[in-house]
Amino acid sequence: MQEILYEQVHYSEQNAGKLAFVSKYDRIGGVTLPHWHDAFEITYVQKSELELTVGGKARIISEGDISYVNSGVVHSTRSVPSDRRGSGVIVLLSESMMKTACPEYEKYRFEIPEGDPGREELKRIIGEISQCKFEKPVPFSQARINALLWELCYRLCSQYLVEKNEQQISEQKEDYLARKALQYIDQNFREKLTLSSVAMEVGLQKNYFCRYFKKYVGLSYTQYLARVRLRNALAYMMDFGASVMDSAIQAGFPSARAMTICCREVYGVTPAQYRAGEAKTG
Repeated sequence: MQEILYEQVHYSEQNAGKLAFVSKYDRIGGVTLPHWHDAFEITYVQKSELELTVGGKARIISEGDISYVNSGVVHSTRSVPSDRRGSGVIVLLSESMMKTACPEYEKYRFEIPEGDPGREELKRIIGEISQCKFEKPVPFSQARINALLWELCYRLCSQYLVEKNEQQISEQKEDYLARKALQYIDQNFREKLTLSSVAMEVGLQKNYFCRYFKKYVGLSYTQYLARVRLRNALAYMMDFGASVMDSAIQAGFPSARAMTICCREVYGVTPAQYRAGEAKTG
């Protein structure tokens, strides 16, 4: 199973004519590696807390609050605390949907201030989407879901759309190099990648790339590459019943020991314990 760092969102035909994607998470712990997509993402945290990292900066989203990520921005999430069940609803509104509402969407970004009273209305809309889709679906629920998705799009565009300033446009261009690096690692993680080779691929000097990558991704290059390999190795092990050695080698680890060390660092268990379901997160 290949790790997807540029997340290609497969929109449902049912959801506003393939213009939106709705999902629900309900798990103990959980980590998503840094990734990006063209959609605008908004999450309603219904239980426990969620750590959201954007541009290398982490913040906690409290139970009952919402978080959002603008299009094309590298981000990752982690459920906290790791031993408590958390749940929430994630809505992705595609670039096409946003351009239908705002034809010059690429010139803008969303800013939803903390404490803004309109947040309650956004939570109400997402909560009703969740109820119609996952909790109490009834005849014609999909029609109501589609209406709510368009209402969400309207509320966002009419109240929280702001024009990008020069600094934000510059940051967006810099962020492009981080996305390019993630995509290159995703496509080549099984190879003998080096910091120098990836830096050369994105056109940056090695030492600067090292600092740049940590700033925008929130992990060092070495940490990130190891986690991509680990995610792939564990998926291969679980999907095909493969040994730790075979799973490690096919994912690019130099040895089973290297995979085991990484697995302990990320999940607090060995790969064998992970297979048995003893991981606290994941």
